[in-house]
Amino acid sequence: MTPDDPTDDSTDSGGSGLAAEKSRRLALLDEMLGVWFSWYDEDGGAPDWSRFRPFDRPSLLPHIILLEQIGDRYRCAIIGEEAVRGMCIRLGGRFLDDAMPPENLANILTRFDKTLAMGLPNFVEKTKPWHPGQDLMTYRGLQLPFGDRHGDKPRILCVMNFTSERV
Repeated sequence: MTPDDPTDDSTDSGGSGLAAEKSRRLALLDEMLGVWFSWYDEDGGAPDWSRFRPFDRPSLLPHIILLEQIGDRYRCAIIGEEAVRGMCIRLGGRFLDDAMPPENLANILTRFDKTLAMGLPNFVEKTKPWHPGQDLMTYRGLQLPFGDRHGDKPRILCVMNFTSERV
């Protein structure tokens, strides 16, 4: 069982609580990917940011990170509670190059630049560096590009799920 599994029931010896939580987390990513592609089909490309109304999908809010591209930099405009807990660094309102460790920054910026350039979603699954005595943390992230019909700020909406396990 993962320590952050809200369905954890200590009497559940079959592990079905963990399976249900993993299924729910993947369903959030699948749901938003389906919604994004429906907008993509209607708009003929990366959907306009005005399409996303956060309060229409309250179950997503804890899992999102909204990044705005400003020049050649990315600023974290919004970050949900689950993402804050999983990221372990303060991102809200900050530019990534001011907040992220340099050893991770180049890879992240390359992915975000490609996501915006292609105008298509990107899926990432990674395991964060592990240190003895700490939980092993894995995350899945769906990066969804959005345009802006006013042309001022392309955006990437990241929907992220974090899992941890004691090793």
